[in-house]
Amino acid sequence: MELLKDKMFNGISFEILNDGYLKSNNYYSIIIKATNHNDKKKKVQLEARYISVEEGLLDTYGSIDMLGVGRFLQPNSFVKVAMDFNNLTRLHDQDRMELVINKGAIASLLLVRENGQWYIKEKKEMFVLNNDLKKKIEHFEAIEEQFGITLQNISVKVEDENTLKLFCEVLALNGELPEEDFTINVAIYDINNDIIYTDNESKYAEEFKGFEVLTFNYIKLDITVDEISKIRIYPTR
Repeated sequence: MELLKDKMFNGISFEILNDGYLKSNNYYSIIIKATNHNDKKKKVQLEARYISVEEGLLDTYGSIDMLGVGRFLQPNSFVKVAMDFNNLTRLHDQDRMELVINKGAIASLLLVRENGQWYIKEKKEMFVLNNDLKKKIEHFEAIEEQFGITLQNISVKVEDENTLKLFCEVLALNGELPEEDFTINVAIYDINNDIIYTDNESKYAEEFKGFEVLTFNYIKLDITVDEISKIRIYPTR
């Protein structure tokens, strides 16, 4: 496993500086250092939950300083913030922590404590999910030809663990404008091959000039994006 402090996320590193200190009888504070190694400012937002081998699942008490709502870090600068957990009295090896960076748009991590150090046990990085989802996109050239169009540069952007955006270029086939109206449909399937989301965008023939970029914004799913089995995009009348 990789140490948390040795991993970079979009040029930002995180390090848990100590095992924390007891601030009252009700909550315990763990200090985390966020460092921006980029040559431009970056916004950082953190959410955390602690899974203690003794106390179980614990949410943070209030916000994580200003990182609870986000803070812009200047180039080559860092900030130290406190993560306060209700009813946590001491830390143990095999304790775990869920750390979500920028609402999952950068990464979602599961950390584990071993010998006083924090290691990355599991991670979901959004650029990896983007690439994985792009491989699951299907479209049908034979059907597109019947409508006099071609769909190109279909791409996906993960917003968080349950939300994505979809983009698609629609071009007139062989430079000839279609004579009839058409609709571009999107269908998303889960691992059981059930359709769990649909959307569409209609185009009138007289308004279509031969090229257009379609955006399907903020597709909110009842499953996490890594449970998607395929994304189909196709035209209909």
